[in-house]
Amino acid sequence: MELMVDAEMKMFKGINTPVIFLQNVITDLLLGLGMKDVLKAFRDYVEKKYNAEAGFITMNMPKLIATLEQAEVKNPIICSSINKVGFRMSGGKEAYENLLQTTEVRVIAMQVLAAGAIPPKDAINYICSLPNIKSILFGASSKANINETASLIKQYDVRNNLQTVG
Repeated sequence: MELMVDAEMKMFKGINTPVIFLQNVITDLLLGLGMKDVLKAFRDYVEKKYNAEAGFITMNMPKLIATLEQAEVKNPIICSSINKVGFRMSGGKEAYENLLQTTEVRVIAMQVLAAGAIPPKDAINYICSLPNIKSILFGASSKANINETASLIKQYDVRNNLQTVG
């Protein structure tokens, strides 16, 4: 694991990388294999070697949070699909909402528009109503779409604590 992280980080030499993410295919593979010690070792390694926080991308936030809690990883940074219709939210929308209410976690919401199934206004209003969402990662097909989504985030982010990455 350390060799793979080091190989990937070579291209970022000299660049400030405050968070290093483990991609969802690896995160979810490790989850499926019950390899919580490797997830913790990843966190420990990037903190020690790169003075960075570990981030985990997943399609199963409920299972990841439970696994990280077992591994004594506190207040993790997790990037996961979160949206009003439960699109690509393994474990179900209700489980995600409950975890956001009850767990100390820093979440980056992705796929908030559910591949276009949710109008932007409804999608952003829903995401901004949830606790522990620290950032929103979204894609857009044009500058106008980026501006519209960013404007909606500013409108609905009443706590004024969200960061956008478009």
